[in-house]
Amino acid sequence: MPASHTLFTFLISAVLFSSAALAQDNLKETLEKTSEVSTIEVHANTQDGVKKEEINRVEAVSKEKIEKKQAQTFSQAIDGEKGVDAQTSCAFCGVKRITINGLKGEHTNILVDGLSLHSTFSGFYGVDAIPLQGIDSIDIYRGAGNALAYPEAIGGVLNVNTKEIIGNEVQALLRWSDLTEKNAAVLGTTTINEKTGLLLGVQAGEISSYDHDKNGVTEFPYQQTQSFLTKLQYQLTPSTELSLRLSHANLNNIGGNPDPLTLSGPANRLADSSDFEGRDVRRRYIADPTSITDNIQIRRAEAALIANTNLNESTSLKIALGSAWQSQDAIYSHGYDYNNKDQLATGLAEFQKILTADFFVTAGLDFKTEGMTSESTRLYQDLGLKKDNLNFQSTALYLQSTWLLADQDEVSLALRYDRLQTDWTDIGQSLNEDIWAPRATYKHVHNGVFTSRLGAGLGYRAPLTLFESQHGTTHDGFLINIRKLERAPSLTYSLNGQREDDFFEIGTQLTYLQNMAYGLDRADTDEATVFQNSDEDYLISVIDLSYDRRLTSNWTVEGIIESFDYPASYKAKLPVAAIERRLTVQSILEFGKWSATQKLTVIGERNLAEYGYGDHYNVAYTGDDVFDPDTFGKTVVSDPKFQKAPTYFTLDVSVHRHLNNELQLGLSILNAFDYTQASAGDTPTTWDLHGDHYHLDNFHIWGPLRGRQIYLSLSGNYSL
Repeated sequence: MPASHTLFTFLISAVLFSSAALAQDNLKETLEKTSEVSTIEVHANTQDGVKKEEINRVEAVSKEKIEKKQAQTFSQAIDGEKGVDAQTSCAFCGVKRITINGLKGEHTNILVDGLSLHSTFSGFYGVDAIPLQGIDSIDIYRGAGNALAYPEAIGGVLNVNTKEIIGNEVQALLRWSDLTEKNAAVLGTTTINEKTGLLLGVQAGEISSYDHDKNGVTEFPYQQTQSFLTKLQYQLTPSTELSLRLSHANLNNIGGNPDPLTLSGPANRLADSSDFEGRDVRRRYIADPTSITDNIQIRRAEAALIANTNLNESTSLKIALGSAWQSQDAIYSHGYDYNNKDQLATGLAEFQKILTADFFVTAGLDFKTEGMTSESTRLYQDLGLKKDNLNFQSTALYLQSTWLLADQDEVSLALRYDRLQTDWTDIGQSLNEDIWAPRATYKHVHNGVFTSRLGAGLGYRAPLTLFESQHGTTHDGFLINIRKLERAPSLTYSLNGQREDDFFEIGTQLTYLQNMAYGLDRADTDEATVFQNSDEDYLISVIDLSYDRRLTSNWTVEGIIESFDYPASYKAKLPVAAIERRLTVQSILEFGKWSATQKLTVIGERNLAEYGYGDHYNVAYTGDDVFDPDTFGKTVVSDPKFQKAPTYFTLDVSVHRHLNNELQLGLSILNAFDYTQASAGDTPTTWDLHGDHYHLDNFHIWGPLRGRQIYLSLSGNYSL
């Protein structure tokens, strides 16, 4: 890490401990109010930005902000938030990795209403099957210290808060785009009686594939989503509330071929250089489209039952049980099929007690079990490779205590003890380890304007399966040589200032990643990929600065600058090039029935060779001229792909008008200047060195994969 980053961290930490404090009464008032609500745990609010009442740094993304993004999937809803990047690491299948603080996608833990219902398996495709219509807000916890008692949290935690039922209303949304995309969602809530509330929601959407250079190979897959959500809230007694949530979602991704093509089995042959005009992946594809087609079908169901009860004025108990089931049926253009079924069960019991006006404790027990089984005709039956079936179990105890040391100082300490057991049943490999994860946060109110937050703690994770690396490395099988849990001590600090018309925040996050799991590709010797722990540790750092200003009574401007720093050896093990510098400027203008939003995003240049892009070419073939001994029978490559990603920007503009108290009409233009990686002359499709040969791949990704999209939306919110 650059010396400037280290110096910066020490300086701001010194500010935290040396700043003179002024008396603040609002902290004590917040704690006192806690005992007046139906449960001690305070639900997330729906306002955007840092939640000022929290001791740890939590940032909320509201339902309204999600709708303004024209998001149809969860990855679109969370993309571009501070410290967050929703990466597409395969242009054909559309696999998503939601990263926090520059860590890998599998280092992000996704919770729903505080329950850990997701894992590595759902983190690749299943996140886009999360129903958006029932989301009230998304809380972002960056770093293990901010996550406190939540499990894992190497990069951080995303907690999805589903909508509370507080009355009779219907929300509806219709959306169309010039790219023949469409989306419809309806959500209704009703209070059946004074004790019972019911929520029902359905959503269906379609996102068209995108082929900017019109060469017959898509840069973004066709996506089709459907989801159903229901939630029942019941006031069992004056002090006890039950909540039951059920959901089901379907997701279909079809990539490679611009015309959505459903395959019955893997293609008989892999694409080769003769399939493109001039053997160049940027030119027209002229062969069988099945050789470049990926089919991914996801089916996911979730169930969760949560009971909150106040035992007395100062004591509460929360008991929650959840289950998730997900199936994946996939056919990859690499020439194989892969299907799996994943079943997950989780639960927790949490006890909270206010001991004094300045001190309360939380004690809990949580567990998680998961079993995954897979099938593949090509990999398991034809090639005889071993399956990646596994069983996973986590059992944990945690204790968290919070003190008001003074009116301006608040401290929270948490300690998790977790027993993690992973068994790869067919391979005969297991990993069983216990871990103690201490975490702490400190909030200091300097005065009526400035507040500091410091968080420190240990994150951890049990690597699971071949999905730890990108798919497509299994032609020769794979072996598991994971001997250790991944661990990551982290430190976060933020200083924010809030006045009537502006908000300022500067922050830094440091993560020291140990025992990182990755796949060692040994295709050049026709040996299986080995999934193992890295012998090297990596220090990843982030610095961000944001400033919001209300320029007039109806005009607000927000600017965010982010800088991510990664070790070179860490970059080489990432699936795609990560963001290193990002500038975001957003303006919100409201006048009468009209509102307008503009968002400018600038991504800084990057050296792609550091991410392993050095062996990517537009042209690669085996020489067949017997009179040319220099090339005959040898691999010939030419015209390398971009090795330096340029600085680029995108602009999103939206205008909304309230037609009446219930209806709102919207017009949005995303990526208004139609900039894509392909328009810059560098498609994600590449000839990639795979051991001792080159084959067609689709992860040469560094920029936008979709161009300009124009959306027309009509939304309604009716109180009944």
